[in-house]
Amino acid sequence: MPRSRTLLAVACVLMGFVLATAIRARPADPEARLPQRYRLVDLIEREESTTSELRSRVAELRDRVARLRADRAGQASGSEARDQELRAASLAAGLVPVRGPGLRVVLDDSDLSESPSGNINDLVIHSQDVQGVVNALWKAGAEAMAINGQRLVGTSAVLCVGNTLLLNGTVHSPPYEVVALGAARDRFEADRLVRRLHTDAKAFELRFSVDRESSLEVPAYEGATNLRYARPAA
Repeated sequence: MPRSRTLLAVACVLMGFVLATAIRARPADPEARLPQRYRLVDLIEREESTTSELRSRVAELRDRVARLRADRAGQASGSEARDQELRAASLAAGLVPVRGPGLRVVLDDSDLSESPSGNINDLVIHSQDVQGVVNALWKAGAEAMAINGQRLVGTSAVLCVGNTLLLNGTVHSPPYEVVALGAARDRFEADRLVRRLHTDAKAFELRFSVDRESSLEVPAYEGATNLRYARPAA
């Protein structure tokens, strides 16, 4: 009996040694040492190709719907009126490209290597700067807007991911070009945050330019249009 207990103890020790060796032999995860925000950026970059493919698929389906709608035009009474309502709704939702006069605003980081204030963050354009410009343009009467070619609609958000912006599921780095149709320059320049941006641009050599142009184009929104809502957990 004592011998059986001794063999059992030896077997347990050997199993523990084997398990410890196997755990130590597992390859280390190099991403485990990265800060969470950088892992998030890497995940977004990996998923961006999938988003691009889905966006192309959405564009194909919309073209197909447009062709089917055109084929059915005139087949039923009142179809022309309904088609006009649908075009108006698509225009309001940002699903069609538009062109007209407006403002082109460009924001970019400074080329300075050291900040006059001692804070290196003063030398870069932040998401709140872009959001401030967007808000001021809406207040100035903008009817359609895009950032770096991404149409802003009711579900769009200017999100900061590391040192980049996340717009409609796509990642963007400076410079940021904002195009706004119908915005009045005097009303835009009168905004308090815009005046502060001009002051900071001079102090830290940021690029902040505002130009009035007679013919600008804002592309159609290419993302998904179905709305998803949060629901209470079961």
